[in-house]
Amino acid sequence: MAKIISVGNISMGGTGKTPVVIKLGRYFLDAGKKVSIVSRGYRGKIGYSINVISDGEKIYHHPPYAADEPYMIAKILEKASVVTGKDRRAVVEFVSTTFNPDIIILDDAYHRKDVRKDLDLLLLDYKNPISTGFVFPFGYLRESPSAIKRADIVLFTKTGGEKVIPEKVKKFLDNKPVFFSDVEMMGVFLGNEELTDKNIRFLAFSGIANNTQFFDFLRKKGLNILDKKGFSDHHNYTLKDFNNLINLLKKTDADYLVTTEKDFVKLNDEIKQITAYIKIEIKIFDEEKFFGFVNRKLYGNT
Repeated sequence: MAKIISVGNISMGGTGKTPVVIKLGRYFLDAGKKVSIVSRGYRGKIGYSINVISDGEKIYHHPPYAADEPYMIAKILEKASVVTGKDRRAVVEFVSTTFNPDIIILDDAYHRKDVRKDLDLLLLDYKNPISTGFVFPFGYLRESPSAIKRADIVLFTKTGGEKVIPEKVKKFLDNKPVFFSDVEMMGVFLGNEELTDKNIRFLAFSGIANNTQFFDFLRKKGLNILDKKGFSDHHNYTLKDFNNLINLLKKTDADYLVTTEKDFVKLNDEIKQITAYIKIEIKIFDEEKFFGFVNRKLYGNT
């Protein structure tokens, strides 16, 4: 029977779930495990209840029919099967019988209590772990802060190198394992070519949960950003969007557009020729200890 890892948060979004899912997936693939990723597939246009984005050998659906995050995961974790669907229990059953994986990673499933889990990994944004403390629509939380107590492991994201537990969440942690992580930029790429010239001028755009955070990240990493354009989270780009971006590029006299890898996979071939993207990875501090806890939770002390 497959071991099931849930990765999620208690906020409305933007804690960096996808890089963590990729990190876990790569770890277990490198360990020789057969891995399946299960996602809701938010904003994907495929009409089926269960959608095989990839079987670990071939990618069957592309954006906008496939949702952006599952498609990007399938591109990066080439040997993992990636399947989407709203009914997470049904998708897990399908994946279990169809692919017989050793590990199933549930993307964005902390709030799902109807699915069997062997490990619940909770992500908290270091700078804003519980927002105002209120649940939507009065705040930006999916669940109350007390839901933190269900976690098997808590991972703070986007810490900027800090390793001190924020005071406001200490009372919810109950001595559970706590780890810290940050986003590491692996490079700026135009197609397969890495752009290293610091004089290149960019027009930045993105359609993620926190566009401002992305634009600030680019500047902190030394990119010359002349202007920026934000879209809604999981935005499906249209021809009108592309034309507007090209016009803005000309107007600002930037050399290239630059965006997230998640946004890049949704662009048409023409605009990809003038759009760079950022490759990022999650860096977990005390990584060996982190995966030690993960393995003990899944397999015991063996």
